[in-house]
Amino acid sequence: MAAEQPEKLAAAEWHFETGSRAPLVVGGRLDPDTQEVTGAIEIPWALSLLATHDPDGVVVGLNDIPRDEWPPLYVHYLFDAMVGIGFYLLAVPVLFLALLRLKRGYAYHRWLLAGILAGGPLSLLAIELGWFYAEVGRQPWILRGYLRVFDAATTNAHVDIAFWLFAGLYAVLGIVCLFVLVRLFRNKPAELELEMRRIIL
Repeated sequence: MAAEQPEKLAAAEWHFETGSRAPLVVGGRLDPDTQEVTGAIEIPWALSLLATHDPDGVVVGLNDIPRDEWPPLYVHYLFDAMVGIGFYLLAVPVLFLALLRLKRGYAYHRWLLAGILAGGPLSLLAIELGWFYAEVGRQPWILRGYLRVFDAATTNAHVDIAFWLFAGLYAVLGIVCLFVLVRLFRNKPAELELEMRRIIL
């Protein structure tokens, strides 16, 4: 990304000035007028290391890119949220295994099981955030350097009809899926299935 889409990387990290030993910016708040970031955690040299595999590597800043080619700067929050969820999904199993070795009963404590359960929807959210970051971060381009979104966007009236047809199709598929799942698991409690597996094994 640093080589092929430097503006996307710079927007994700609120990196404005081209230079070496660029820090990685985590969180914070941006004043778009002054380009000042407040309340962020800055990890020294980390952006240069990630982008170029060298802590002294040069990372292109947004100020060296024409303003009309900047992605929306809120992609920073999308990227941070995605990475934050990723670290959460790493931390929960590590904590579970640590507690399993140290204090066996604590590994199955209610709060830790809730944390494991939360990992399911959070992982899907991370996937969506990554997708949003990838798509919004390449703005204003459909094909970088060749075709802008403005020039490629379809303005035909039939787009609205197609959208609602697809929305209806997915709604019907969702309802059918729920109906099938309810029928499949009705009167088949999880305890019975676990007992049957135990007998088989």
